[in-house]
Amino acid sequence: MNIINQLTLRYMKHNKSRTIVTIIGAVISVAMLTAVFTIKASFMDMMQREAIAYSGKWHAAFLDVAGEDVDRITNKAEIKGYDIENELGFARLANSKNSKKPYLYVTEHSNYDLLAVSTIEGRLPKTEDELVISKPFMQTSGVPWKVGDVITLEFGERSEIVEGVKMPLVRQDPYYSKEVFTSKNSKTYTITGIVQAPAREYDAAAAYRAFSGLSENHLKTDSPYTVSVEYKDYKKWGTDVYQVSDNIASNVHRVNDQVKSNGVKIEYHRNLLLYSGISNDDRFVTTMYLAIITIGTIIMIGSISLIYNAFAISLSERSRALGMLSSVGATKQQKRASVFFEATVIGLFAIPVGLLFGSLGIGVTFELLSPFIQRMFSVSEPIRIVIEPFSVIAVILVSILTLFISAWLPAVRASRITTISAIRQNKDIEMKSNDVRTSKVTRRWFGFEAELGLKNIKRNKHHYRTTVFSLAISVILFLAASSFSLYLDKSYNMAQAPVPYDVAVYVSGDDLAEVKSLTNELMTVKHATSKVKTQKFTAALNLKENQVAMDIAKRLAPYEGAYTLNANIVSLDDTSFTLYLQTIGIDNNKFEGANIPAVLVNQFTLKEKRIFTDITQLTVNEGTELSFSINENGSEAKWNIQITSITDKRPPFMHHYQEDPSLVTLVVSEHGFDSMLQQMGNVHLPNYMNSEVQFTTEQSAALENEIVPITNGYPSVNAFTNNLIEQRQSELDRATVISVFLYGFVILIGLICTATIINTISTGMALRKREFAMLTSVGMTPKSMKRMIRCEGLFYAMKSLLYGLPISLGVIYLIYKILSRNFSFDFTLPWLDITLAVVGVFFIVGLTILYATRKQSGQNIVETLKNENI
Repeated sequence: MNIINQLTLRYMKHNKSRTIVTIIGAVISVAMLTAVFTIKASFMDMMQREAIAYSGKWHAAFLDVAGEDVDRITNKAEIKGYDIENELGFARLANSKNSKKPYLYVTEHSNYDLLAVSTIEGRLPKTEDELVISKPFMQTSGVPWKVGDVITLEFGERSEIVEGVKMPLVRQDPYYSKEVFTSKNSKTYTITGIVQAPAREYDAAAAYRAFSGLSENHLKTDSPYTVSVEYKDYKKWGTDVYQVSDNIASNVHRVNDQVKSNGVKIEYHRNLLLYSGISNDDRFVTTMYLAIITIGTIIMIGSISLIYNAFAISLSERSRALGMLSSVGATKQQKRASVFFEATVIGLFAIPVGLLFGSLGIGVTFELLSPFIQRMFSVSEPIRIVIEPFSVIAVILVSILTLFISAWLPAVRASRITTISAIRQNKDIEMKSNDVRTSKVTRRWFGFEAELGLKNIKRNKHHYRTTVFSLAISVILFLAASSFSLYLDKSYNMAQAPVPYDVAVYVSGDDLAEVKSLTNELMTVKHATSKVKTQKFTAALNLKENQVAMDIAKRLAPYEGAYTLNANIVSLDDTSFTLYLQTIGIDNNKFEGANIPAVLVNQFTLKEKRIFTDITQLTVNEGTELSFSINENGSEAKWNIQITSITDKRPPFMHHYQEDPSLVTLVVSEHGFDSMLQQMGNVHLPNYMNSEVQFTTEQSAALENEIVPITNGYPSVNAFTNNLIEQRQSELDRATVISVFLYGFVILIGLICTATIINTISTGMALRKREFAMLTSVGMTPKSMKRMIRCEGLFYAMKSLLYGLPISLGVIYLIYKILSRNFSFDFTLPWLDITLAVVGVFFIVGLTILYATRKQSGQNIVETLKNENI
């Protein structure tokens, strides 16, 4: 080690306060970067595991592959594993107590390792003669089967007669009371287990799910099979996964309705691929990486500002030592190298400690959030920390770069310090004519102390600029972080907000009195936390061109100067309707007197591919009467509905986004809905309306067991129950976790900004000890000293806000534009955070100055003037 480095080390030991503050700043920087990379790796890992737990670990599924061509896929070198699926279809359940699910839907599989099918009891099937049944079957079917039973199933086809034409019913169709089941064949099975299959349990609306085994030796020629495959080294391929799949698909034949053709359709496990970093949506991936780069840049700028000011503010105090080195022959390169050596020493301490504390900190966070995360991903083990070698290397490299950038300008300034300039101190205190002149208003309004403080600021420009820069950067960082969190939270709510219910029963039928009786009876169940009953009527809405907003006009074309949109006119039960009116701030009395009063939900989130946009549909005002119509068999029914209120708040039945821009939603009371139906004339109302009852519950199985006998009591009514409690709970937990991390991110950035301000002010005050001692020695009283310092703090805060706030607005808008590539919403400013930033700067600066002045009070003037170190 050369003499320059030895002197640098000795200097760092003598100035312990500054060295410790700088090391702490670097540790915070490294810890923040470690946390970002660890969160990214851990959450991508967990989202992959969730996708596998929910749907399986297959990457691509080739649909309707001819039996003789299956081996053309399975024998490919790129394939690691595969499952062959054969759909046997519907089998009648003669003794099911759930009249709305009188079938089993059976599929055969050759390899359950690729599928998210796990046993609750027994084992998985190995042959075509073995069968496993799903958990919902055991809970709500009422069929007393158990593991080991031998059963015979009667397979066939479902169909419905519509105007004399036989229409086949497929897996997604609910049960219809007048449908016909045509038997084709029967088969005997041994039940080997009870399974849980999250992605498949509810994919057949009128049936429970069951699974059997499949032997590859028994594949039939010209019969369709689905081949799901897991690729080798797919992460290394990136988006080439799609090209590889296309090449495989083009070389096999498809069988559809016994017709053979070249090429097959492909279904991708998009969630698993996306969380593995693979997506063919360039816009979405670009937005995601831009968001990550934004977070990294915010942290890096904050870290640089924190470390930089530790070097820059103290450079004036070091200038005499550097001048002495220059006087004994130190070159520019050696003086510059001394600053970089100091940064290296700081890095040797800070980087390992930062890596350790960053990992420990995020580990503690994961531990605290473990209950939410375990429910979110349906795993029994807590979230695991994933630290990738690449991430560690990236953190180290970025930390080195941060230290290098932080030390660069001070190192350049250090290299330019000469012996004479160090003795004269003319690089830190530069004055020309009129440089320290102040306005008379300053003394008149604020007093002599304020004028002296302002002169001190103007006299010491390097310290002043560094302090203002540090404070302004803190404001910019805090507002950038808070606006990023605000916009990201809004984007999440547009795309992934939780569904508003746990269980829903969809009801339809020709006998509207029976339908209404059933929905009323469903509202009496006991195992529901909340209940919402809706009736939906679909009609045509006739509008003039000037009644349509630009968001609709640029997506749809008018016909003969008018628009015809679709409208969902939805009624809420009296309790839910009153609560909804209270939510949007409307008095219930406002709906009295009008013919058919309605609330127009005029703004919603529209999903177009992967782009989410907040749109407005109509330009009508309250009191406007809208014209609706239905054409049926050549006759037309017309009626008007009065818009009593216009809102952007979703009613309880409405999902977080819709994909049809032409669908207008109006909310009416039950009384208004009944009045509307009386104006329909001879229209066959069941063709245009359906009902639904939505529940939230903590006991979904008990609720379903309560629902089944009620729906069974109405055999002429079509009722389908959809249990979304696991999906909703997962979405609620995900929202909680995202909120915690977003607010955590803002708090951490707030802390780093606070540390920067405190470090800047306190270090600057410590460096001015000798100056304050000199002022005290010539007669300045402690009261005047405090007043001067407080005025300086006021000037620093005002100037930093003058620069920081306008730049912050530009940064906020840039963040908005990055996220609006996929999520289009109105630009809004985070006014609360702006207010908090303004108040926070004054408060922290004032508090720091108060602490620094108290720390210096009572110090010996002579000793302070003699002291060369902080």
